[in-house]
Amino acid sequence: MCAAPFITLENIAVRLYDRRYLENSSWRIKTGRHWAVLGPNGSGKTTLALAILGKVPVIAGRIVYHFLNDDPAGTRLSGGSIGYVSPDQHREILLKEAMLDESRHFSGNINEVTTVGDILKEGLLDRQDASQFKARLSAIAVETGILDLVPRNIRAISKGEMSKMLIARALLNQPRLLILDEPFDGLDKQSRKSMTRLIERLMQGSMQVILITHRLQEIVEGFSHVLYLEKGRIAGTCRRAEALRPDVIKKIYGIKGNGINAGNTRSNIAGSRQARKIIQLSRQAGKNKIQTLVEMRAVTIRYKNRLSLDKFNWTMRSAENWALIGPDGSGKTTVLKLITGENLQVYANEIYLFDRKRGSGESIWEIRHHIGIISSEMQARYGHQISAFDMVCSGFFDSNGLYRRCSRQQLEVAGYWIDLMDIGHFAKQKFGMLSHGQKQLVLFARAMVKSPLLLILDDPCEGLDIENRRKVLDIADFVGEHTDTNLIYVNHSETELIPCITHVLNMDAGRVTGQRVCPPGPGRPALMWFNNSGHHAKSNYSESEVLNERKTKTSKLH
Repeated sequence: MCAAPFITLENIAVRLYDRRYLENSSWRIKTGRHWAVLGPNGSGKTTLALAILGKVPVIAGRIVYHFLNDDPAGTRLSGGSIGYVSPDQHREILLKEAMLDESRHFSGNINEVTTVGDILKEGLLDRQDASQFKARLSAIAVETGILDLVPRNIRAISKGEMSKMLIARALLNQPRLLILDEPFDGLDKQSRKSMTRLIERLMQGSMQVILITHRLQEIVEGFSHVLYLEKGRIAGTCRRAEALRPDVIKKIYGIKGNGINAGNTRSNIAGSRQARKIIQLSRQAGKNKIQTLVEMRAVTIRYKNRLSLDKFNWTMRSAENWALIGPDGSGKTTVLKLITGENLQVYANEIYLFDRKRGSGESIWEIRHHIGIISSEMQARYGHQISAFDMVCSGFFDSNGLYRRCSRQQLEVAGYWIDLMDIGHFAKQKFGMLSHGQKQLVLFARAMVKSPLLLILDDPCEGLDIENRRKVLDIADFVGEHTDTNLIYVNHSETELIPCITHVLNMDAGRVTGQRVCPPGPGRPALMWFNNSGHHAKSNYSESEVLNERKTKTSKLH
């Protein structure tokens, strides 16, 4: 017996800002089937989700929601019948909290916090009395595994816990369909396993699930069909098994030959005209005089009864590229915010940046002039109405928006980075119109135009498709290997370490659990481990040999 239709898209087109997308797109979802949606960055995956949600205007064709019993035509979507979870919601919550903090400080309510329970209640669309809400919340919290999180400060939970909370918020409205837009982004290995189990449980009920993803391993067996998009259009559908074939994957993501675009290999990057110019610009007078970039001595960061860092010691010197590795909640983000000045407890600890002790009279702008940052969290902070090109240029001034005229040389430098990142085809578009992955590429160029002494890569591949992930890692490796910029690369595991990394710092529960020096050359296997007492295992490479080889490689490019 053929399954009844659940949702039908009939030759639709939608308008986003001043452009048309999903032109002449059709898709039929049958009852009981769970779909995965694939496609490269900017192909229209999130736009398709927003169209189904009714968040963007459908200007041609129609969408029919066959499950709507109170609407015979099936075209008027009721609130809460479709749930949606995306990384943008995570960033919006944190941005809202930052704005609330300013008003709390102004009004004197500095001890006021937003809890997970507050966020859940905000997402409830129908009115209920307190007992009904409490009963439903308790049931959903148990199902999603967040019962212990409900009373906690929203800022004291990890990315994995935030993702589960957002799913719980959507489930409170008892949706018929749940759309999960990149739910695994930013999660460590354990959180990914937990998220997978949760999604599998959800698919066993009456609710249907659509998963938007870039990582093929996230398409678990419960998803029977795959839809893929290309250049703002639905390009085809197939069964899950067919979508996982290498030839189909190459077709979906436009991968040529051995899977690496000719212009984006490490060797071609380093030898390009743009790269040679960038290397020259990075040799700025005075940068090589700074010996210690970061030094933290017995740093302790506490939020009420919770320790984010516990007697944390770490030193990063010139000509070193560090990877900070650890699970959700290990303290990596706290370390970064101490460096960037976003955590005011920096003044209550002994921390040195660029050979100067924090709190010795330097301004926050002097510190940030030396730092470039790439993080998906930044996307919510910047104005969406300026062009991608102007967003890149704003990196010269560390400004939110572009309010000063760039010099001729600055415009040339911005052009070099736009060409190297291969983002010229959307440089004139408004930043807000770009996909998550496209914004990440723009923010990379923005961070590097000023040739910073320190580049912070906070999970830089979050939201990137296969090719753009490769591009970002290759260019990050070029920066760390051939320029005077030093890297701090933050990730949950060592599976995506780049060859230029010279040191690895492992963290857990706010403490250093190990340090090692990586031997030179591609891959750099783990050969030297340090424990907290300073002892290390025998290695074929000494720290001085590693750094000397790196300096020798770099000097050849002068």
